[in-house]
Amino acid sequence: MRNILVPTSFSDTSKYALQHAYLIAKELGASLNLIHCYSPQVYNRKYDFGTIDYDKGIRQMMKDFYEKSIEDVSVVPIKYLAYEGAASEIISQISPKYDLIILSRKPGFQSKSHKWFSEKIFYISMKSYCSVLLLPTNKEVFYFSEIKKIWHLQKKENDTDLINRELFKLKIDPKIVISKSLQQETFVSALWKSIVTYTKNHDDASMKKIISLFEDEHLDLLVFVNHKKGLFEKFLIDDALNLISQFDVPILILEENPVDSESI
Repeated sequence: MRNILVPTSFSDTSKYALQHAYLIAKELGASLNLIHCYSPQVYNRKYDFGTIDYDKGIRQMMKDFYEKSIEDVSVVPIKYLAYEGAASEIISQISPKYDLIILSRKPGFQSKSHKWFSEKIFYISMKSYCSVLLLPTNKEVFYFSEIKKIWHLQKKENDTDLINRELFKLKIDPKIVISKSLQQETFVSALWKSIVTYTKNHDDASMKKIISLFEDEHLDLLVFVNHKKGLFEKFLIDDALNLISQFDVPILILEENPVDSESI
């Protein structure tokens, strides 16, 4: 693990992602790369730097943002990246150079019709060519080394080798991964059984049971694979993921055909 990319909009959510990315970079011995994308149209740009070049002004904002968010800025190497264009497109183009993208999300139960993933998170996750970690904003501390229980939300049966390889890079023991499928018929976990039941009948009783059972499951991480070609998009908006993603649990999205950043 060499390079971690952290998109920022200078918001509190971005600050949360940055602070946790810093801790993860320290844990894995990686460097940080803070990125902000801005509109090509001058009249659509949010900030005014006067006579200073906009790109230079953004980089200085990122530096100030980092130094205000992190106590000891000398520990982790960092670069500041400013790009003109849509964040999802830019990050897609440069993602092969990185090993992990870290974003924050706000968990919490919404209406049944609500699709949890924001457009920004959806497209960055879908188009990235490296792993993406989505951290809930109310997660106080997150270290890969402290993970004890992982659920793999399975869409294909041949994901095991990829998951083992990518988790090894994060210093996670693949033996703690438990694969879950909507097609399974026998259940050890009452929570997963209730989730599968809910995807079939969408009744309030199943929803209440899911909420009551979640805390007892003690999940540390959800993992699934971005297969692209439409499958991942369908997965992101399916009932099971939308339901479980609203809990306070980190989500790791692995790319089906990751590019080795060390070869670039």
